[in-house]
Amino acid sequence: MSSPRRIKALVIGAGIGGLTCAVALRRVGIDVEVYERATELREAGSGLSVMSNAVTALAAFGIDLGLDKRGQAVESFRILDRRGRRIRDLPFEEASRQAGAPSFCLSRADLQEALLTEAADCPIRLGATAVGFEAADTGVTVRFEDGRSASGDILIGADGFHSAVRHHLVGPETSRDSGYGFGLGIVPFQHPRLPPGGVRHYWGSGQRFGLIDIGHGRCYWWATTSLPADAPARDRVKDTLTQAYAGWAEEVRAVIEATPREDILTVPSRDRDFLERWGDGPLTLLGDAAHPMLTTLAQGAGTAIEDAVVLARTLAEHARGDDLTPALRAYEERRRDRTRALVDGSRAMSDLTHGAGPRRRLLRDAYFRLAPRSLLLRQTAQALTFPDGPAAAPHHVQRELSPLERLYWIADQTSPLNVIARARVHGHLPTASHRRALDALQVRHPLLRVAITDDGTGAHPAFTPLDGRPVPLRHVTVPPDDPAADTWWEHEINDRELAESIEWSAGPLLRTVVISSGGSGGEDEGNVHDLLLTASHVIADGKTCLSLLREWIELVSESASGTPLRVTSLRARPATEDLLPPRHRGAAGVAGLRAMMLRDQQAARRRPTQRVVPSRQVPFGQRRTRMEHRLLTADQLDLLVRAAKRHGTTVHGALAAAMVTAVAHDAGTTGTARFSIGSPVDFRGDLEPPVAHDEVGTYVATVPSLVCHEHGRPLWPMAREISQDLVRRRRRQDHLAMLSLPRRAGPKSPADSESFMRFMDEKGPINLCLSNVGRYEFPGRVGPWHVSDAQFITGVSVMGAIVATATTSHDQLAWNFSYVEGVIPTPRARRIADDSVHTLLSALSE
Repeated sequence: MSSPRRIKALVIGAGIGGLTCAVALRRVGIDVEVYERATELREAGSGLSVMSNAVTALAAFGIDLGLDKRGQAVESFRILDRRGRRIRDLPFEEASRQAGAPSFCLSRADLQEALLTEAADCPIRLGATAVGFEAADTGVTVRFEDGRSASGDILIGADGFHSAVRHHLVGPETSRDSGYGFGLGIVPFQHPRLPPGGVRHYWGSGQRFGLIDIGHGRCYWWATTSLPADAPARDRVKDTLTQAYAGWAEEVRAVIEATPREDILTVPSRDRDFLERWGDGPLTLLGDAAHPMLTTLAQGAGTAIEDAVVLARTLAEHARGDDLTPALRAYEERRRDRTRALVDGSRAMSDLTHGAGPRRRLLRDAYFRLAPRSLLLRQTAQALTFPDGPAAAPHHVQRELSPLERLYWIADQTSPLNVIARARVHGHLPTASHRRALDALQVRHPLLRVAITDDGTGAHPAFTPLDGRPVPLRHVTVPPDDPAADTWWEHEINDRELAESIEWSAGPLLRTVVISSGGSGGEDEGNVHDLLLTASHVIADGKTCLSLLREWIELVSESASGTPLRVTSLRARPATEDLLPPRHRGAAGVAGLRAMMLRDQQAARRRPTQRVVPSRQVPFGQRRTRMEHRLLTADQLDLLVRAAKRHGTTVHGALAAAMVTAVAHDAGTTGTARFSIGSPVDFRGDLEPPVAHDEVGTYVATVPSLVCHEHGRPLWPMAREISQDLVRRRRRQDHLAMLSLPRRAGPKSPADSESFMRFMDEKGPINLCLSNVGRYEFPGRVGPWHVSDAQFITGVSVMGAIVATATTSHDQLAWNFSYVEGVIPTPRARRIADDSVHTLLSALSE
């Protein structure tokens, strides 16, 4: 019997990540060749940290680099102001103990030497600049600048920030500057204020300084500098730093003075937008090539080491036969959420701690002085813990809220912003089955297993995994002879589900209600059940809620039938903005938003638009949403579909035109006027990769349509105008451009949200909106039950005055009008809803 063919890996880059990868792959029996563009391996003048998570990862593979002898374990971590006065001692040593290993600081050269010793049996080719890559069924070939080539089964790009392998995968990219650079050095240095194992960070206004004991009487230091474009020559850097830190603590000035000019390095501080796709075929990325991050959390080396260990483990566990591609994709999925969280966390911590400007500096210092020790300990231990469970990481969400999610979170704190799905089930529903079904639903969707934590400033809200807290379930029983039994669900929505926020700090961000009526009581609490599923808009839109409601009912059916509920968790999706096509991310996305806004502003100046005028002003914090329910029967819906087709428009266009007409009547418009109506556009299919219909998240963006209303004019020309405008906007991808608005102009925290909310309330382009999910395929039968009346309702919060939702399902169209109570009094909302329906039905015979 022939022995199995050995796998050969080509590693591009002989930095920390590349060398660790070579060592780890050799441990699982993979042949490795390393190629490095530099002509010699020389790392001088800089230090780094190998944090507890990286130490744990190495230990799991039996790799001992002798870090305790080469460097120094961190024993204390103190933050001070520029003059050396203590701001806070961080519980770093305790966090390291919780993480299961110490953290070490040492010189980069010493770590590289240790890795080279471990990788002694791996050939390392120097002066090899990769210029081309060719993948085939048999593996991959790399071409080098000097004419050499190499072939192997897989290719691992560990070639750092300027990765040639990454460039081959994604093309040209721009970097994100932090706003400062680094001066740094290593020097023999001892000082009473820097004890053994000490880490000292000094914070000023737009400047920071780090002083770290790396053992053997040596100190590693770094200084953030806002160097001008014409940065000083290397022999002038020391003078520049001496001047910049002239008024700082004595030990800061002393270590700069002790460092020879030629030993001070300057390096840029930058990262890139997080890359969701790290590989293609037999190629993948690792370390800075995959996820370059700012140095604020000191996790650059640590995450590269983690990557290498997880890659080796994944190849050992999952590689089958000659096709190694699935194993590479599995590695990428295991690492994506962890590394994204650290990239985002490093950027957020940089923004917070650099503290340029008095206000930001005071906020920063106050936070670290006042933050509970338990919070700092938990956050630190979390970063220092290696996620050892191979399959666990992809199924947990632990990251900061994206700008869009943060906007919804801030709006919800101002006034509740929930999304609700409702369906009616006819038949006996065992009470216990609901609990089992909801538990299974929660297992399947990672975003149903989170709360939102706030660091006290409101600027960095984050998803945090829950510790077993179930989806809340409330049962309501309505007496069978109650005349309001059929509409009780409307009372529940108006009085509780729209009026009360989800408990975001406790989680989960979802709650449910079962309203039962009819039947004979006892275990069978009724034969007619309205199921309500309410989610925070931070994690759900209308389609999300309808999908979750459908899944809940189906799981109840499985549970009631005695079928074991075998549910596995979906992979946690990144934030929506991270899945956008490149032209809508970062600076390019902001440029697209500006171009769209300029077009709309020019159109509005030429033809001013009217808005829904409030009956009275209601303070933001006192605003609550209510809902008016309307319904088109199967016959009316059929007529509507036929009429829309006959007049060359869409059902959405007809509904929106009817709403504009009703609002114009309400305003007493007798001539010609232009109105703006918003239309949320689903973009699941526009993302990279696309998002499935049953995955949890908010995947709609609202675009405004400016439409001309003429008194006495038929409905259909206006409906065509709206439909055609939406086609144009979708073609231009205006809905994707809108996603840059929260990043560019949205509030950064609840404390600074007032002006943004005020502007959107008084001058924003949309305070009238129609959210139409179209024809939603909700089953009419599930198990033994008949299901009907599927629909969704949305809160308004401070995002408008009237937002109608439309759901076509079960041969009818549910048309629900949400409004801000007081801004639109209930009698007025009812008139607008009735007039919208009357206008639409009157037009069907035209």
